Amino acid sequence: MGNLFNGAEFFEMMAANEKAVGDLYRFLAKDAKFGGKFFENMAADEDRHYGIYTSLLKKYQGKKDLMVELAEDRKSYMDLLIKNNYLSDPEKLKERAANAKSKEDIFDIAERIERDSVMFTQEMIDLFPDLDPADFKVVLQEEKKHLAMVLDKRMDSQLKSLRL
Repeated sequence: MGNLFNGAEFFEMMAANEKAVGDLYRFLAKDAKFGGKFFENMAADEDRHYGIYTSLLKKYQGKKDLMVELAEDRKSYMDLLIKNNYLSDPEKLKERAANAKSKEDIFDIAERIERDSVMFTQEMIDLFPDLDPADFKVVLQEEKKHLAMVLDKRMDSQLKSLRL
């Protein structure tokens, strides 16, 4: 038989991630050479995602809807995702960003963040098919859009550096 997985903890992690990403993007926005307005806009989206996750957590917390039984391999996978969460230490990540020497370094950080966000949101949709999928799909769409935007910016930056 499977193991119980506490989805509330996953929601809390995702909300904390969105808050940390918003803070990191605001930090990056202060340095115009790394994107300025681009990261300001991204931070505003992350703040909205934080609001979505915290309101969903309040809506479902305490209900058994957030406890899911998973097969052992899926439970292990989810535990690994949480344990190896790129944003588990936001201060260390902010320090890494502060020490970045190039746009490539910044966009590498942003790409990893957005890839994780897409993956975590998709996992949430898969874990809780009975919850209103519209709430998650909005965030998933935006996270995919963020990833595409970061990849575009990264590509533009690489092309510009090749032309110099």
